[in-house]
Amino acid sequence: MKKSIRKAIAIGLSAATVMSLVACGSSEEKKEDTTQTATESKDTTDNTEAAGTDMSILKGKKISFMTAQAKFSEEYNGMAAMMKEKYGCDVEFQVVPDNEYYSLLKVKLSTSEVPDVFEYNMPGQNVEIGVADYCLDLSNEPWVSRLENPDLIKDNGKIYGLPKESSSTFLAVYYNKEVLKNCGITDPHPKTYNEFLDILKTVKEKGNGTTPLYMTNADTWTTQIFMGSGFPVTLGDKSTETWKALLENKIKWTEIPECQEVLTNFVNLIKDGYVNKDHLSVGYDTVPEAIGTGKAAMYIIHEPGVQEIRTKYPDLEIGAFVLPYGDHDILPIGSFVQGLAIPKEGKQTDVVKAFLNGWSDPEVQAVYYKTKPGFPGFSDVDGGDVEPCVQKLVDEYVKTGKYVYQINDEMPQCGTLWADLWSYYVEAAAETKTPSAVFETFQKQYVDFMEQQGAAGF
Repeated sequence: MKKSIRKAIAIGLSAATVMSLVACGSSEEKKEDTTQTATESKDTTDNTEAAGTDMSILKGKKISFMTAQAKFSEEYNGMAAMMKEKYGCDVEFQVVPDNEYYSLLKVKLSTSEVPDVFEYNMPGQNVEIGVADYCLDLSNEPWVSRLENPDLIKDNGKIYGLPKESSSTFLAVYYNKEVLKNCGITDPHPKTYNEFLDILKTVKEKGNGTTPLYMTNADTWTTQIFMGSGFPVTLGDKSTETWKALLENKIKWTEIPECQEVLTNFVNLIKDGYVNKDHLSVGYDTVPEAIGTGKAAMYIIHEPGVQEIRTKYPDLEIGAFVLPYGDHDILPIGSFVQGLAIPKEGKQTDVVKAFLNGWSDPEVQAVYYKTKPGFPGFSDVDGGDVEPCVQKLVDEYVKTGKYVYQINDEMPQCGTLWADLWSYYVEAAAETKTPSAVFETFQKQYVDFMEQQGAAGF
């Protein structure tokens, strides 16, 4: 998996174009291929029609599009408007609260009361959701030939969703440069965890009331980033064998001191006064204002969070550095992208296949990347001007292989359980559960779940 991502990110387009990711081949060869693809696209009035898809089937149709609150972007409305203009169809977005999304989605899939299309993390959640059983195989759709990094999303050689990105989820500390500069800190690059704490301490002492590290524990998916990133980074070379041993019931969650260490460090950040006092009651939607206005200096998140801040505060200078969990200078990333899948039990699957083909159109995709620059899933889509601090992470860590996958992607069999573990983290943050109690509680739940699944070794 690392190899495919490394190939996807290793070769940039020319400086005159946006940085986008490619799958393989030499730099010169790929540039020529990409240029040719873009030219052919421009020479064709409608590349979806040229691919042999009857897009007229969309006219007058309404597509129900189910997604989670954290996945939904205002840019989707612009893409829907473009779909209406080009193909005459309407898109009805069904935006579900994050903590309810996957449970509701699985109920819908199992009862055949499905949306036309839904968004999920692919391929990491393929097993949890059961896409092979409930969703269409899209491997032969016309847009597949244009994918930037198809190997990342294949599951037993098949593709079950249309990807938004070619790679994603660069988990780091993103910060307001001006705030840190006013505290005497420029271009921070802590090599040890204590050096990271020194940065927090400096901001606390010199920041005139600025919160050093912002937390939004009302949204548990943001809480878990510290642990989901910290566990594999701290474990280092033992990471893969540890997850394997857990999945085979050869060790217990309570027997991994590195996990205990990371969670304890997380709780201590709160106890030591480095985070906002209202961390238990505020959610992700408060981040742009907190960082953009200088109320807080730093926030741990992935790259879409940077663009959320940039959208509201376009003149803000944002920096990033890797949090050295366990004194390891390694970037945690995701081995997944956002994808759109079509349920087999949908009432208009042929129409929705055409919809996905239209959604992949470079003109439609450009609506998203115009204001949310990134790494598109398609080779002929302009990803825009990527945030410099994100590009720096890609250059220094992803391209050089200095990264590990977050725990959520390494143990997809446990996807159903993560929400409960994340809630236990919040209990630790609220000091109603000790770190050791978190893993004691989760270990019992984990064993029960794996036994119910008939997992080997349980």
